[in-house]
Amino acid sequence: MKALIAAILLVWTTSNAVAQTRSEVQTFERAVTAMQKGDIRAALLTADGAGPVARDIIEWHRLRSGGGDFDSVQRFLKRRSDWPGLQLMRRKGEAHLPLGSRADEVIAFFAGEPPQTGGGALSLITAYRAKGLAADAETEAVRAWLTMILSTADEDALMRDYGNILKPYHEARLDMLLWRGADQNIGRMVPRVSKGWKALASARMGLRGAVKGIDTLVAAVPNNLSDHPGLLFERMQWRARKGRNEDAIELILAANPERLGEPSRWAGWRRGLARAEMRAGRTDIAYRLAANHGLSEGSHFADLEWLAGYIALTYRKDGDAALRHFLRFRGAVETPISLGRAGYWEGRAHRLLGEEEAARLAFSFGAEYQTSFYGLLAAEAADLPMDPGLTGREAYPDWQTTSLPASSVFTAVRLFIASGQRNLAEQFVRHMTETLPRDEIGALGDFLIAVDEPHLAVMVGKQAAQRGIVVASAYYPVVDLRVPDMPVPRELALAIARRESEFDPVVMSGVGARGLMQLMPGTAKEVARYLELPYSRDRLVSDPAYNARLGTAYLDELMRTFDGNTVMVSAGYNAGPGRPLRWMRDRGDPRQGDIDIVDWIEHIPFDETRNYVMRVAESLPVYRARLTGEVTRIAFTDELTAMPGHKRQALKGELKRPRARPQPLTD
Repeated sequence: MKALIAAILLVWTTSNAVAQTRSEVQTFERAVTAMQKGDIRAALLTADGAGPVARDIIEWHRLRSGGGDFDSVQRFLKRRSDWPGLQLMRRKGEAHLPLGSRADEVIAFFAGEPPQTGGGALSLITAYRAKGLAADAETEAVRAWLTMILSTADEDALMRDYGNILKPYHEARLDMLLWRGADQNIGRMVPRVSKGWKALASARMGLRGAVKGIDTLVAAVPNNLSDHPGLLFERMQWRARKGRNEDAIELILAANPERLGEPSRWAGWRRGLARAEMRAGRTDIAYRLAANHGLSEGSHFADLEWLAGYIALTYRKDGDAALRHFLRFRGAVETPISLGRAGYWEGRAHRLLGEEEAARLAFSFGAEYQTSFYGLLAAEAADLPMDPGLTGREAYPDWQTTSLPASSVFTAVRLFIASGQRNLAEQFVRHMTETLPRDEIGALGDFLIAVDEPHLAVMVGKQAAQRGIVVASAYYPVVDLRVPDMPVPRELALAIARRESEFDPVVMSGVGARGLMQLMPGTAKEVARYLELPYSRDRLVSDPAYNARLGTAYLDELMRTFDGNTVMVSAGYNAGPGRPLRWMRDRGDPRQGDIDIVDWIEHIPFDETRNYVMRVAESLPVYRARLTGEVTRIAFTDELTAMPGHKRQALKGELKRPRARPQPLTD
């Protein structure tokens, strides 16, 4: 297998310019080692022996790290304009822009994208002045003052040359800095504003830092600034962080939605508090929190519109209001997950209103997105068949017959894979998928699977899905987990591994979960004990089969605990098995048929777990189609509510208390 993979990676294509030999790969590996040691000069010299793409990978790293000069950045941007990460390169390159000379080049550099840094803004201002464009220079100075966090030197330079012009904007700059929490810049701005604004800044910073004597600081704010959106936000956030949710909600509801300052800053608290109120049965308050958000676009707008619609439909039985919210939600989203959600809930709203034909059309729209949780529910509601394309049997062109061999980005990907630099390949693979046509996305996915990189294939599939393109073979790769006599359904093991690690065998989470199935060391040790296997922390990331054997055994225990119900199993795997049991005590057991399973899932109090359950559940029918090559009638609700029982495999020991990784309460 390894020989076959090497042959694919090192194959000579129709263009000698992108050929990769064993010697080139080994040379590139030495260059990367030098780069990682910080010896960029040696890395560049070594990479010359591996070809122009290899050298440019080192140069890409150097320039994105702030090395090089203006000319080097310009040459690279021209030579590799289709590479990823160029915005960061431009940002770092702004530090090397010439001041006082080459004005035309500086102006041209910023023709398509304004400066990102104070140094870049000053360079552009200087260039404008050199060309006699005083008005453009002043406009750029004001833009930088109102939008940028600046160094002391850059701030002083702007004040020296444009102090009088910037003076009317001091309060607006201070407000921006306070919203962004730029403490050092705030300290330099406070002396430039009025006494009232000084008091306002002190109160806002005091609330954010939870300092003593906060009541005195707030009381010192003059009446004309006491209802400033930034102060109201900090007061609300201070209360919420102290667990004073009722007081926080009072401030949110009292605030004018048209005068929230930065409504997106309020959105996370709105959503979390609205869901908490909904779960507590205070649904009128929950609806007001979600609906009166003051936003007009963006992901927060979409989230709150959907939540307001859900509350209006489920609790207020107001189909008209719900439909208005769901339609606004649909207009704000693009991904299959969200579009499937939109169609399903529009259909539910129409059905409540007795509009069966409109409901059918809405469900049919949602059913176009059958890789999503709600898309499957919509297809079931419309009695539509499963998409046969989800079997993943579609044939794509051989990658060597596409445009891929001529792409320096693809050549870089092959170098990364051949040299074991998977982490570097990820960014390049995602970037390629943003622009490739569908057939070539499929060809890229096939290539990655052929070279045993299902992790990168999933990235291709997910990035394509963001564009509305489904390539099932890459999106849901069938990976051999190498677990003999697997104790749980294979589709469940694949769905969990895909969600946990995207099939990256060496990934480690911030809380310590490791490897293919993201096992916490404590859980893995306990599972290994009752399987009578030697426990090795290192093997959790070095041996995917070992990780999968322990992970599927843990799933087996959860299947026994929850009688085979995959909603409860996936919730338990993510949040710990005790939590689904607690939620069933609080909200009832949805497997018994008297509770709507969809509502039960939507009331899971952890954002991550709620999303996790949906993502695992939606993967099961797709993986079943991938494994069998067949599609069947969609009965997704039955699958969610099923309690088929699970006969646990005979084990060598007993797992007394399975544990999952820690899960914070997020709303």
